[in-house]
Amino acid sequence: MIKTRLKVLKNRINDEGIDYYYLNTSDDHLSEYVPEYFRTIAYFSGFTGSAASLIVGREEAWIFVDGRYHVQADRECLPNGVHVVKLGTKDAPDPIAFLAEKGKDAVVALDGTRTSIRFAKKIVRNNTLISRDLYSDLIKDRSPLCEDPVRELEERYTGLSRKKKIEMIRYCLEDKVHIVGNLESIAYLLNLRGNDVIYTPAFRAFMVFYEREVYLFCDLKRFSPEILEKLYDDGVILRPYDSYYPFLKGIKGKQIVLDENKVNYQTWLDLDRRHNRLYDMPSLIEKMKAVKNPVEQRNFIQAHIYDAVAVLRFLMWLDSIDKSTVSEYDAKNKIDSLRLEYRAMDLSFSSIVAYNENAALMHYAPTKEKCSMLDNKGILLFDTGGHYPEGTTDITRTVALGEVDDEVKKYFTLVLRSMFNLSEAKFLKGMSGKQLDILARKDLWAEGIDYRCGTGHGVGYVLSVHEGPPNIRWGSTDAKTEEVPLVPGMIVSDEPGVYIEGKFGIRCENLILCEKDIENEYGQFLRFRTLTLVPFDLRLIDRRYLDDKTVSIINTYHRRIYDTLLPYLNAEEAQYLRKVTREI
Repeated sequence: MIKTRLKVLKNRINDEGIDYYYLNTSDDHLSEYVPEYFRTIAYFSGFTGSAASLIVGREEAWIFVDGRYHVQADRECLPNGVHVVKLGTKDAPDPIAFLAEKGKDAVVALDGTRTSIRFAKKIVRNNTLISRDLYSDLIKDRSPLCEDPVRELEERYTGLSRKKKIEMIRYCLEDKVHIVGNLESIAYLLNLRGNDVIYTPAFRAFMVFYEREVYLFCDLKRFSPEILEKLYDDGVILRPYDSYYPFLKGIKGKQIVLDENKVNYQTWLDLDRRHNRLYDMPSLIEKMKAVKNPVEQRNFIQAHIYDAVAVLRFLMWLDSIDKSTVSEYDAKNKIDSLRLEYRAMDLSFSSIVAYNENAALMHYAPTKEKCSMLDNKGILLFDTGGHYPEGTTDITRTVALGEVDDEVKKYFTLVLRSMFNLSEAKFLKGMSGKQLDILARKDLWAEGIDYRCGTGHGVGYVLSVHEGPPNIRWGSTDAKTEEVPLVPGMIVSDEPGVYIEGKFGIRCENLILCEKDIENEYGQFLRFRTLTLVPFDLRLIDRRYLDDKTVSIINTYHRRIYDTLLPYLNAEEAQYLRKVTREI
């Protein structure tokens, strides 16, 4: 079926006189997670991951995926006749370089509403570019967009009122116009949440800041009279979602601030660039939401206590059953239900539950139709998280299901040590994730091994589980977020791993909060506070690969878990926790 769909798209490309058509996994707001309506790459290639680029030529098609999805793309796309380009491997071009090789005579088309300004500008340097939707009318039975009501997140959770946030942004903008397309930024600023984007409680809207008013382009019928009145009182003027692009054409004589990585290309095309002056810079809202205020920090701490209780109950269940009777999909449903039945409002991403070699696929997601049965041996990796009113969680644990070999124990211990190398660091203010990344990799590099992804990402407050700008990785990204200094209030993940294709995958992940440490003649020192409170599997630790300092760190961490969670547990749970947090 997918081969047929792809052939129809190739025929359309030929009919339109286009050489290459570019598709990505994003939406009009360049989101990471998108509504089913926008999952066009899956429709035409079979790829179900969250990040990829698909280039369709008149005869062939290529999908570009990073290290998280190399194995998955082979499995899902090769059978459909789509070439897999594995980014990060030797001689693998990215989409821009791939198209640049075709030269100026190559006619490239893309949907400008779903492509960033910066990306489109790079294509323009080397190719003839057309903004055109060639695919929508080819998709049959397309899923509808969400129409659920937009809801308010109370100030006891947000820490700042909507009016105060708007005033702070307006003060920094002075008389400039600010265009915002990022859904999480809009939801954060207005203290509103929705159900439009899977795993990200945002709603579809564009926002334009003026000197005195804030224009919000959205689906008006989804706002209650009470919320509409509050928005009006705070200077927010609502307009229909479809009036956004015509509105842009009427802006004249302004200095306009927008982020070319976060605003779509159609916005750039519709702005009058002769009579306005455009500034490309990160949104001030992005910076504000990345630094959690004191109320948000306190709430985050509480959210992780609730989350730890749910995950502990999953570990108890897993240890009590005959593993050979359940599948990865059964285990996924179990941890999801335990989290949702306790206090979580929703999951923060699709749960990864992977047995043995499946865990080598970094973003493997079992389904009812496609999953492996577990057994009373080997290891299980689960990477899961939830949205609570108090915050968002993201945790990975790798656990033994029975007998494991010495190689697995060695690499688990090295990964655990690598994770604590970063989370226990003390560092000077001004350092970025690019500078800190080596702490999590150095012990793995010493073994001649690496992982093809970043070490850590920022986490939003009841928003996207992947939030910039904090970013811990040594490689460079277009947005250069890895060069942004870490500051107190930022929350990032810490998740090194080892992935051996065909054998196993191991990852340990905690969320950590950047805090102030001492200040002296050398400057302000910073440190991390670990938020995640779930024990690591002691059965997988090989003491030969730990020094005394790391042993002490692990024991101290486990004692803290026991002391913190004990008031939330019944007698059976407390007994189990005592066993799994014993000293090594």
